[in-house]
This record gives sequence, structure tokens and C-alpha cells, in this order.
Amino acid sequence: MHSTDSRTFRAAAAMAAAVLVTTTAAVVGSQSAAAAAGCRADYRIGSQWQGGFTAEVVVTNLGDAVTGWRLAWTFPGDERITQSWNGSHTQSGANVTAVNAAWNGGIATGATVSLGFNATASARAATPAVFTLNGTACTGTTDPTTTTTTTTTTTTSTDPQPGRPAIENNFPVTREGAYGDNRFTVFRPANPQAADRPLPVLAFGNGACAHTNNSEVTRILTFVASKGFVVVDTGSVDGSPNGVPSGSPIPSLLTDAITWAEREQNRSGAALRQRLDLTRVATAGHSCGGLEALVAAQDRRVSAVIALNSGFFADGAFGYPRSELGKLHTPALFMDGGSSDIAYANNQANYDLATVPSVLARHPQAGHVGFITGSQLTDGMTTVVQFLDMVLNGNQTARNYVLSPSGLAAKAPWVVAKKNF
Repeated sequence: MHSTDSRTFRAAAAMAAAVLVTTTAAVVGSQSAAAAAGCRADYRIGSQWQGGFTAEVVVTNLGDAVTGWRLAWTFPGDERITQSWNGSHTQSGANVTAVNAAWNGGIATGATVSLGFNATASARAATPAVFTLNGTACTGTTDPTTTTTTTTTTTTSTDPQPGRPAIENNFPVTREGAYGDNRFTVFRPANPQAADRPLPVLAFGNGACAHTNNSEVTRILTFVASKGFVVVDTGSVDGSPNGVPSGSPIPSLLTDAITWAEREQNRSGAALRQRLDLTRVATAGHSCGGLEALVAAQDRRVSAVIALNSGFFADGAFGYPRSELGKLHTPALFMDGGSSDIAYANNQANYDLATVPSVLARHPQAGHVGFITGSQLTDGMTTVVQFLDMVLNGNQTARNYVLSPSGLAAKAPWVVAKKNF
């Protein structure tokens, strides 16, 4: 085992930024029956790279329940949000206002809501000083709208605990044909309501660009779905003809899979109706399907990409040259099975050429199919889930697993490299 960085890894600063600090404040009590407002805002910077970062604001409602929320803050520098999820945002200069999505407007007393975003910044991002929820400053205390008598007590919040890692989930999984489109098979938690929030979406391309039969990947995609993801895979649910030829990349199949999920989000009677988080979408694929995933990841709806035993060829085989890597805009994971993997050199070259935040994860014993059907399946899919959880969900525990020297890099015989994080 060993770990290499393509540039000095700035973990200490990133971890320091990820520690969420709330201010010491006064508790204002009242004997009035008026509604009380109060909140705590925990701001965490997840990934950082030159020119940008990913962050999340978790707001805890300490007052009476609200049925719609508006969160506002002012950036301390020239940060500019380019993409947000779990809500919508507007920005004027350094001032940001975010409002709830259709499905998360209600916040009960003691409950939380989160807003995530990607942003640009010319310098290292810093934590905004003040957040307000519906006009009330999030000081970590409650403030009644009407007061008769008051008392003051000083309190100090503690650092928040990281969210539950997706890898700890184990939802029963339903495998079914995509409604109205037999080009796809869907792997999802059998009860989408069991998850504590809407589910991210993964569009997956099969090895050999198999566009009819996806039986080879049933085990791995069931594993991923059981951790709280909805996977839309190419191929009909029973392997029956669906009019799509196999053997060559068709990246539009994966972007069509995302479009299918968008329709399903709003379809009356659908099990996934309003249970998808379409701001947290990834593409992934094995071998030839990895080429599909890398091209489809250029779609602006995509926030992460994973290439398993894959990569663009130096000679531009299949019509996609390595210059396509310059079109990526999201963090990427490149995985291979070592020198016995036919994609070994290709995967390394693609990682080397990528300019986005990237991770190279190599298991020297996996070969070309060990992650898919071999004894490295659980190890490989654990890495996939942790990467998705890090990038799509902003989970700090998953980030440590993927990027920390004591995480995946410490698990023999993995070899891990990272850059731009």
C-alpha cells in the first residue's frame, strides 16, 4: 500500500474549514404565548480545489415549526455559487438568498434542513459570519416575536457530528424495469420513504457497452442502491430486445436515463415521485460503459463521474479522443485493477490528464472484472459508494475514507492518488 499526491494535499486547511463553529449567544426567554423563532446554522466546506469548492449549510430550527424557509448570508470574499441543491438560490454581489425546494419547506422544531452548493473563489473559501432563517439570525438560541420578561444565559455550541455515512445503510432493494422505457433497469430502495432525504441518482453504463442485458452488473448495482441511491442502468430488466445496439458507446443513453428520472420525479403514482434529488446526479460505468459515463458527465446536470477499468484511448478509438477529459466539470474517480487489467495504462493516463478534482484508486489484484464479478466486488463498490457520498452528499466521513492517508490508502493492497481536492 502507498498513497501519492499530484500536488500538496491541503487536508489540514480543508478540515479546519469543515469544522462548523457557531457563536456564543444569549438565550432570551419569555412568558408570552407568542411564537418563538430561533436557529443554528452549521457551515461545512467539503472539497476544495484551485478556483472552487463545495459547501453545505445545515440549519437546525430551534423555534416553532416553519412551513417555508429562506436562508440568507453574505460571503466574506468573492465566492460565487454556480450550482445549488436542496433548494434554489439568488446572489447579488456577496449576498446570497436560498429558498426551499418543493419537498423540504417544512422544518419541525428541532429538525434540520440542508442546502448544498458548488462555488468559485479566487482564494481559499472562508466561513460567512452570519446566517438568517426567515429573517432571524441563527445564533444557536430562540428569540420570541413578543416578550414580557427576559433572562439571559450564555451558551456555547459544540462541533456537530458528521452525518450518517451512506455505506452504513442497508435498504432492501427493488430491481424493476423503467416505467415507459425498456431501455433501462432501475435499482432503488424498496421503500424510498425509508431514507431520511431524497435519493441521489446514478446513471450506469455496462461493460462491453451492453445495452440489452445487464445481468453482469446486477450484484454491484444492488449493492449501490442498498446504500441509498437510485441507479438507472442501460438494458431491459429481463434482457429482452429493446432496439438499442450493443458494442459501441452511446453516451446519450446515460443522459436519457437522467431525463427519465426527471420525469419519474413528477409522475403521479410513481414510487419515486418527489423522492429523487435531481441536484445530486452522477454517471458511472465499467470498461466501455466507462467511456459512456465520461462523455455523459459533461452534461451540466451531472455532479460526479466514476470510470471503472476504463478511459479514453490515445488513438481516439470509438470516436472519443482524450481531449474529452478537458470537458469534465465535476470530481472524478478513476479505478483500475492493476497491471493485469487491460485498462490499467489507459486509466492512469486519463487520471493524469484530468484537470478536475480526481482520485485514482487501484487494486492490484482486481484485474479487469474483479470489481464487477470477482472477490474485490465489495471492496470496489464500497469505494464507489464512499466517493458518491463524499461528492454528492458532502459526507465528511466518506471524504476521510476516500482522501485521508488513513482511509482507503491505508487498506492494503490499494494504491491511491488524488489531486485538486
